Amino acid sequence: MNRPLTLLLSLFVVLPTIAQNDVDKGARDAAAATMQTGVPPDTIPDGWKKSGIININMTQVNLTNWAAGGFSSVSGIAMFNGTANWKKGRKAWDNSLILAFGGQHVHNNTEPQKTDDRIELNSKYGYELKKSLYLAGVFQFRTQFTEGFNAEGNRISNFMAPGYALLGVGLDYRPSENFTVFFSPATARMVVVNDDLLFEGLGPDDRVYGVKNGSTSELELGGYLRLQYKKDLAKNITFLTRGDLFSNYLRNPQNIDVTWETLWTFKVNEWFAATLNTVLIYDHDTQLPRVDDAGLAYTGPATQFKQTLGIGLSFKL
Repeated sequence: MNRPLTLLLSLFVVLPTIAQNDVDKGARDAAAATMQTGVPPDTIPDGWKKSGIININMTQVNLTNWAAGGFSSVSGIAMFNGTANWKKGRKAWDNSLILAFGGQHVHNNTEPQKTDDRIELNSKYGYELKKSLYLAGVFQFRTQFTEGFNAEGNRISNFMAPGYALLGVGLDYRPSENFTVFFSPATARMVVVNDDLLFEGLGPDDRVYGVKNGSTSELELGGYLRLQYKKDLAKNITFLTRGDLFSNYLRNPQNIDVTWETLWTFKVNEWFAATLNTVLIYDHDTQLPRVDDAGLAYTGPATQFKQTLGIGLSFKL
């Protein structure tokens, strides 16, 4: 419905009510809000809305004289996925925190092996310009808890190596509580590699996670797009998906960094649940072991994919 027609209808609602002493004051306030904004009053309640899920999954295998072979092992993954969203009038502030850590220990191996490691904080503050459209600023921070190693036992990552801090201003489209799209044409991203060991043996022009040898950080400026959708598919089934796209204007803007995650939660009862989590990442600055068509080994960018299926304790906050 266009604005002139909305205003005209509002007048037909408001003027008769002024003439009647028994009209509810709340109705007059709602009509006045309609005249001022050109849209119906927001139906989303003000205040904080918080949610969080903690999942703890454990697996233990013990083999004794087992003819089929294999190794005794113990493994576990702990994950926290929480949100804290605030709204008051035309202002909205959305926050999310993701923490995950997992590992396994196989019999006869001296060191445990890490299977998951993640820290991610997202914060978005917006002011509603018109129905479902906000002028918003976004902040994101990503890193990991501990050092990581490749198959040869060489350290390839660590806490704040890499670390990513992103800050941008743009438009946020949120037609419902379940779906949001944020776009910023001018976003600053700081990449940090605070571990000198990762640069050992490299040339002066080589880079690690996009950071040039001899430095500990790299400032990038580019365009950023973030989408998120969350839905309760059934009483005990929740689906969440979110994706990030970033293009660095200052260096190889055609190489778009992609992060896409999905999370399925299947509640069995109040304490037990199954979770299926997938993460797909493509970052042109992340050099990974590759093999060319001739069978020769080299390093280069590649699509990363991780899938985690767990059944265990689940606590809903």
